[in-house]
Amino acid sequence: MGYYGRRRFTYNRWYSSYRNPSQLDRLSSMFGDAVGQIKNAFLALEPATLNELLEDYGALYGAAAESYARKAFPDWKSGSTNLSGQTMQRLIALVPPYLSAATRFGLLQEVVKKQASSSYGKAYKVIRISSEEPNAGFAELDAALHSMRHEDALAHIPEGVMNAAKWLYDDDITAARAMLAQAEARKNEIIKASADREIELLRRTVQNRQVKTARYNVQMPAGRLSVEVFTPSKTLWQTLFG
Repeated sequence: MGYYGRRRFTYNRWYSSYRNPSQLDRLSSMFGDAVGQIKNAFLALEPATLNELLEDYGALYGAAAESYARKAFPDWKSGSTNLSGQTMQRLIALVPPYLSAATRFGLLQEVVKKQASSSYGKAYKVIRISSEEPNAGFAELDAALHSMRHEDALAHIPEGVMNAAKWLYDDDITAARAMLAQAEARKNEIIKASADREIELLRRTVQNRQVKTARYNVQMPAGRLSVEVFTPSKTLWQTLFG
């Protein structure tokens, strides 16, 4: 049984929205390489679930299309025949309600991960730390990190990521936002843990006077920090009499 139960009378929206040849292009723009995972998920459906999906496929595209898909499925699954072109586009449009919760969430995590390297237009802040007197600089860095830990998990989500979530959850915006928030939270935990480890290493090396100058970027969910460790220039008096 699909995630949303039988969808025969609600697939009209999918039919009208995704029947043109650009469907796969739109999915690729949202999911990138994860489109292949959607295809693989379709090929891995349990027999009962696959039967429901193909019944809906037949209701939309006719008995001949359904019959062809049923006959071709074993060859698609074995790889002896490629699942491509119009048939793949049509079938992929029907897949989301029939994916397991774990599969949908995994696909959503892939989308979030794909966007992780983007700045999302987030704040960029420079923190300068004196190698001679680093405490004040690290206090400023700690305060900046603390302020960036309490952002709304969905505050910086690009439109493309939200569209992918809505597609996976059949335009159920409440479910899409809830699962997207969960995916973002997991990604953010990893980013924060990495930042904590890296900052602690930097703190130790500077306080132990192992480095005099350094440049270091810290990526946080709500923005990026650029940390500059510098050695203050000596005054003329310090140069002559220091």
